[in-house]
Amino acid sequence: MNVRDRITAVLNFQHADRLPCVEWASWWDLTIKRWLGEGLPAGMNGVEIQKYFGLDPLVQQWFGGRTGPLPEPKFFGGPILSTMEEYLQYHNNKALHNIDAIGWPAFDHYKKEHDNGDVSFWMTFDGFFWFPRLLLGIEPHLYSFYDQPELLHRMNRDQTDFCLQVLEKVTKHHDIEFMTLAEDMSYNHGPMLSKEHFDEFLLPYYKELVPAIQSHGIKVLIDSDGDISDCLAWFREAGIEGILPLEHMAGVDVNNLRERYPDAVFFGGYDKRVIHLGEQAIRQEFERILPAMKSGGFIPSVDHQTPPDVDIDTYRLYVSILKEYAASV
Repeated sequence: MNVRDRITAVLNFQHADRLPCVEWASWWDLTIKRWLGEGLPAGMNGVEIQKYFGLDPLVQQWFGGRTGPLPEPKFFGGPILSTMEEYLQYHNNKALHNIDAIGWPAFDHYKKEHDNGDVSFWMTFDGFFWFPRLLLGIEPHLYSFYDQPELLHRMNRDQTDFCLQVLEKVTKHHDIEFMTLAEDMSYNHGPMLSKEHFDEFLLPYYKELVPAIQSHGIKVLIDSDGDISDCLAWFREAGIEGILPLEHMAGVDVNNLRERYPDAVFFGGYDKRVIHLGEQAIRQEFERILPAMKSGGFIPSVDHQTPPDVDIDTYRLYVSILKEYAASV
């Protein structure tokens, strides 16, 4: 089987010659900086680095709602705008949701390899928690559920329309295996909003967008860090088929999730904190997630960017053991 066939099979709980061996998240910049000093060739992009380590290459294209010049926040997580008037100004000036400004250079560049099955394509949209937070800032966004409900609904209405337009444009040119809605809606104590707010401000837009994506044969996943154990049920209600990255340090156990959601698609699940400890620890972590690996619909991967405490030789060892376990199930 080739890369594309293998990814498609596992996403659909079908038999594959082995599990895909992927790194879904690009590596930390400090990790790459370290590896450049340890023999990693300079000048490679993310796909080329995946190939260098012998992984099954994933080519991602992100379509963000920010499509033109916007002010930068004064501090990390700070606001870009705060009122409906400001939002409409940027929206009407096409700094947001300008369909004519979008492109898909990564897909175009790797089209031949994708047609040959040598890479797998996935795309990402800003989700309905992520996009307003990007504009309003972390703290004001949380207050906005109470103070500015009309603004939240307007943002997510526009974001839905934009995503639907992007979907129709890109799928005229490319087939895509799966996609993620970027949300980062949870941290280590669970979701950052209530089920009631999810149902009011996010769920209607998911229910409109998700079936449209699925009509093109694309698997729909959520990308959310933190403990998603409870809110995964909310996403499933929205029609979303799976989730990543399943961070173990946030208390997420992929085996437990598999028991609760036997038909959900999972990516990640492998605790990034153990890799630097060496072969025995690497193998013990694979043994921990092995039941889920055997269950189908699960692509094991580092649960979030490989940290810079992992030297390049240890990472090569991790990849070799990943391949061993991927072939064993």
